[in-house]
Amino acid sequence: MDPAEVTTFGDNDRNYMPGLRDGTLSFDGLFSASTTPTDDIVLYLDGALGGSTKQVFTVDVDRSTGGRAWLMRADDTTYDISAPLSDVVSVSVDAQASDGYRGGRVLRPLAAATSTGSNSAVATAGTTAAGGTTGGAVAHLHVTAFGSTKNGATIKVQHSTSAGSTWADLITFSTLAGDPTFQRSTVAGTVKEQVRATISAMSSGAGSTAKSITHSVAVARLMAKT
Repeated sequence: MDPAEVTTFGDNDRNYMPGLRDGTLSFDGLFSASTTPTDDIVLYLDGALGGSTKQVFTVDVDRSTGGRAWLMRADDTTYDISAPLSDVVSVSVDAQASDGYRGGRVLRPLAAATSTGSNSAVATAGTTAAGGTTGGAVAHLHVTAFGSTKNGATIKVQHSTSAGSTWADLITFSTLAGDPTFQRSTVAGTVKEQVRATISAMSSGAGSTAKSITHSVAVARLMAKT
């Protein structure tokens, strides 16, 4: 956030007011030139550089349900492959957010789902049964792999009061029926204090092969709790 100075004559200290928020993301890792599906991620980032479609980034900090996550809608600004003589080949990517970043929670760490069901509830500390937050929420879905067939599935974010006995749909992502993808969805209004991710309507795999969809879900509330 870039502050704007509002110091006036007679002030003994400088004074500032909040300015516009900004967000950037930088990451790097090892590079492989093989043609395995894992390396499609590198090819995807290369193709996204300079593209007109804003990318959906989710940083899973803790790799656990309820762990911290950073959610960002951004443009790729730098894609670099480095091959020094005395070290391994590496890749680095920079991204510039269009609307800042949102701090949230992971509802489902990246893992394969082979059956329908719900993940554990993630509660917001300090809210009451009738509380929660106002201002809505934003949720990210990343699907990195399907099973042997393009299994259809419906993935949702649900919310509930602190009792957690009755759940209502908060965000419903588009039905999965194609190649690995990402989705970003927002909702307005009250978000109750507990949220969870669910998956349903998975079709059967081909023959005796188990159905499987590898995906992750994260959500961020857009305002502080009331």
